[in-house]
Parts: sequence; C-alpha cells; structure tokens
Amino acid sequence: MPVVNKKSNLIHDYLDDSSAQPDPALARGRYIAATGTVANASDDSNASMFHLADIPADAILHEDTFFDVQAWGFAQVVIGTKGDTDALLDVAKSAANMRNPIAQGDANHGLRLWEVLGLAASPGGNIALYAHAEANATGAGSMPFRIAYLYH
Repeated sequence: MPVVNKKSNLIHDYLDDSSAQPDPALARGRYIAATGTVANASDDSNASMFHLADIPADAILHEDTFFDVQAWGFAQVVIGTKGDTDALLDVAKSAANMRNPIAQGDANHGLRLWEVLGLAASPGGNIALYAHAEANATGAGSMPFRIAYLYH
C-alpha cells in the first residue's frame, strides 16, 4: 500500500491556485448558543406553534443543541419551521428527557441549518424554528433548550 500525505478540508494549499479555500464557518466559525425556555398552558390545542429562535440559515448546528422535554406539556416533541413542522425533531416525549437533534459525527455533522432541515437551497437570512403541537396539551409545561451553532 502507498504511503500518502493528504489534507483535511480545513487546509488550503497556497502553492496550488486550484485548491479550495476552507469554509470559514468550519475552519474558524464562532460558537454561538441561543439558550431559552418555552412554556405551554394546559389548554393549548393541536396546531399551536411556539416560536423558539431565529437562527442564520447558513449556521452549522452544533452537537450541544438540546431540548429538555421532561416537563413539556405535550406527548410528542415536534420541532421544525413554520411550514415543515418536524424538520428538525419529531419524537415521543416518553423516549427520553433530553433530545439532541445533532450528534457527534452523525449524518448532519458539518451541515448548514438549511441542509439539516431538508431545504433544497439556502433561503438566506434567518430561519425561524418552532415547536409544534400535534395534539392537545396533556398539561401545562415548559421546555428549556439550547440551539448551539457555528457561524462566521
């Protein structure tokens, strides 16, 4: 087998003009964390929407992103955009108290938010993320969350 000397996508060969520049967000993106809590009332109905945060479409979601659903007042945890309710997460609350839509080294590693959400192209600007109710609330509750991302 040959001995090779190769580079990651973070290294630019300055002697080769055809070498691609490293993606700035991947190579030196700033770590940003939007940390919040959303609450629901015991009489919130099916199709209710809870605006969580606005995140840059080109941000790279980080594995520190979590949703603490233990006290959420709905049986199902559904998080996505206004038009695609479950683009980021759709899971039974009973599956686990902490839900992480991004895991280290998974298929979404290093992808832009718009890619993780399944969009065909970046819409530019920010993408609003929402929690959605797919049934009536089972009780009042709250969901602490952190949406962590890299952005340049």
